[in-house]
Amino acid sequence: MTDSAQKDDSACTDNNAEMVLSTRELESTEGRMRWADTLDSTYCEMDVDWPDKHARFAAELSVRPFGDLTVSVVHADPHTVVRTPEMIRSDPNDDYLLCLITRGTATLQQHSRTAVLEQGAFGILDSAAPFVVDGKTEFKQVVLRAPRQLLISRLPAEAMDQVTGLGMSGQNGLSGLVSRFLVDIATTDDRLSVGSSASVAVSAVEMLSSVLTEQARPLTATMRVHHDDLRTVQQTMARYLHDPDHSTAEIGAELGMSLRYIHKLFSIAGTTPRTWLYQLRLDRARGQLLGTESTVAEISDRVGFRDVSHFSRAFRKRFGASPAHFREQHGRNGGAAGA
Repeated sequence: MTDSAQKDDSACTDNNAEMVLSTRELESTEGRMRWADTLDSTYCEMDVDWPDKHARFAAELSVRPFGDLTVSVVHADPHTVVRTPEMIRSDPNDDYLLCLITRGTATLQQHSRTAVLEQGAFGILDSAAPFVVDGKTEFKQVVLRAPRQLLISRLPAEAMDQVTGLGMSGQNGLSGLVSRFLVDIATTDDRLSVGSSASVAVSAVEMLSSVLTEQARPLTATMRVHHDDLRTVQQTMARYLHDPDHSTAEIGAELGMSLRYIHKLFSIAGTTPRTWLYQLRLDRARGQLLGTESTVAEISDRVGFRDVSHFSRAFRKRFGASPAHFREQHGRNGGAAGA
């Protein structure tokens, strides 16, 4: 990085985000290894490549949670990240990643689409499909990580497939408003309450959904019916989240839908009722760990796990840390983390 870039740390060190990693003081080889490992644990499994493998590599990453979202800021020298089908098989992470470039230039590639991003432009990547992000220059970007169900509950999976890999302007229109809003979220110096952070996250998702809807082709009448029915099923399943014995068949009986039709709705969205509900339980648990003083055992029971040990293992696999350690890392209600 240039000297001037080293001094511009407003998005990385002056706010309340957690500085996950800075390679500035690390030897070149160690810095590259640590950077690759940190990207894997923060986003998803990826390969990292550098234009010059022997030159000094400077990079910083800071992360902060906003409700169900995770917002991070990356400031780095040129490098490329690649997610392959083999990585998807070994790391079945299916979150969406929004990449917003605030300095320099980066190229996104997914689903045979290529977008060149600069000056606040952003694009959406699906972690469940291969992609490439190529930082052509020294760059700074905001990355928003959103659980899959947050977006496909608002847009059908078919619509999301239409917009992944596309570039959206950060200079005007609704996409410009979204770009500026996300930059403000990432760079704010204010320490927000858990409730306020959750409200900000909801607003961000609703605004982003509106932009993506504009970009996607209009849905057919059948697609709209399937989308509305899926949201109804998901909302009903969420009401019974605490009850591990409440079956999909019972949900169908309550709504007047066959079990086969419900499975078809989830299949169209690229998932299954069981997988969707499992992820929802873990995401709700994450929010309660950060926003309440409940014990791990209480939260495990509240989100529908029969066994706290199973919950802890599942949570670690999903978020990379045990529930107690996750709460301690983010500095919220650490004293109530015991089971």
